[in-house]
Amino acid sequence: MENKMMMPASYNVLSNEEMTYTEGGATVGQALAAWFWPGYATQIGIGKCREEVAKDRNNWLSNAWNNMLAECKGNVTNGFYYAGIIVNNAVFTIGSLGLYAVAALGNIYF
Repeated sequence: MENKMMMPASYNVLSNEEMTYTEGGATVGQALAAWFWPGYATQIGIGKCREEVAKDRNNWLSNAWNNMLAECKGNVTNGFYYAGIIVNNAVFTIGSLGLYAVAALGNIYF
């Protein structure tokens, strides 16, 4: 008896570089949601940060940045996805700080 693995005729072996295009990554819908739905971008950003903190509490920020850059390399959709997350969270943070500053000035001068 022979131990032989039979594969379909159309079977192709993929290298690690080629697997980048077949595994994971953001869909076009997720990328658009990251840009146009601020709540989605905030939720994903917080989730990614929590994952990195759980892995390594001391270097989570640099690890998160390096992982994000690695996922974006050669994948336009992932680049668009992460750019949307960063922009939405930055705009939300800056806008919140601006509202707090205006509210604080209103309490002081009025």
